[in-house]
Amino acid sequence: MVDWPDSWSVVTLGEAAQWWSGGTPRTSRPEFWGGKIPWITSGSLTEFKLKRSDRTLTEEGATHGSRMVPAGTTLFVVRGMSLKTEFRIGITTMPMAFGQDCKALRPRRAGLDELFLAYAIRAQSPYILGLVDEAGHGTGRLNTDQMKGLVLGVPPLPEQRAIVEVLGSLDDKIEANRRNVTLLSDFIAATWLGSFGVSSDGGWPTAPIGDLASVVGGSTPSTKVADFWDGTIAWATPRDLARLSSVPLLDTERHITELGLQQISSGLLPVGTVLLSSRAPIGYLAIAEVPLAVNQGFIALVAGRRVSNLYLWQWLRSHLDEVISRANGTIFLEVSKANFRPMPIEVPPEGLMRSWTASATAQYRLIVAKEQESGRLTQLRDAILPKLLSGELRVRDAETLVEEAV
Repeated sequence: MVDWPDSWSVVTLGEAAQWWSGGTPRTSRPEFWGGKIPWITSGSLTEFKLKRSDRTLTEEGATHGSRMVPAGTTLFVVRGMSLKTEFRIGITTMPMAFGQDCKALRPRRAGLDELFLAYAIRAQSPYILGLVDEAGHGTGRLNTDQMKGLVLGVPPLPEQRAIVEVLGSLDDKIEANRRNVTLLSDFIAATWLGSFGVSSDGGWPTAPIGDLASVVGGSTPSTKVADFWDGTIAWATPRDLARLSSVPLLDTERHITELGLQQISSGLLPVGTVLLSSRAPIGYLAIAEVPLAVNQGFIALVAGRRVSNLYLWQWLRSHLDEVISRANGTIFLEVSKANFRPMPIEVPPEGLMRSWTASATAQYRLIVAKEQESGRLTQLRDAILPKLLSGELRVRDAETLVEEAV
């Protein structure tokens, strides 16, 4: 039990908030879909301050099978594969609807700030993940009664708002970096299309992609041998790429030792290696920003002299359908290296390749810098969040830490 300050009140989440369930309008009713109302699902609840969704509803759809909630409503995932690794929670910034895999909460009592409520729940993410039940249904589930029993410490309203301001400044900076990264990525894509999307005079020469880059795969050292694991060498799986919001891969979830690396025939791949997930699913892309090894779910490309890694990355982004068309398999689809290496790829003139790569590299380095800064800010936020919400860290001390970081 947390020892909250004497000036704070202690309530359960069931006492503090009103609860609502969501739903899915009939997909056979086109008049329900494609409107202006964001519809949040477990898959689209990927940011804290919710502004967008993968699908949208009309007003009719939002009232037939789903539920509308106003801005300032907390949404969190109660069912889905994501619950096996993370607790997804956000707060709406506009009226939104949501699906049955989420729950919605709003303060029930006066004196409870909407954003503070969301942060107070978020601060207990590790405990909440411990409540996830996977038995019997494959996906993770959270029991509503258990969640309603979650105990929260609630300081006086002015202190709540001061806490929200400190944490919000970090989240706002992280979100600003995300927007900048998106703009920079779009700029690289636009200049690639302008320079290489349509080759001049009927076409440039082509070559098999396997002639332009070293194309390798990876493997998994035996998980039964402890000496292979928990070292200092980054070891990537497609799951690492699934969590990325942009192209640079700055680190991996798991690491191997030198002995573990010796079990992987492709060895240690250099910074700048282009990573393409080749199965389950096909098409995640990243560029390694650390030397790493990879598992068997990848095609890894080390660019040769005639093309740059950024050119290969953007070419693959623009030709994923062609890559996927080369997949085969009985249990799951996979693009083999043997099928991938012969893919023909345009080879632009050397001068054009050099000038575009120089420009794109400048933009890409800005992306890396923004992602590194966001990583540091995320670590700081995640470190001070539970301490602020337990009263262990006071607002003034947190403000000093944030000022030094931003």
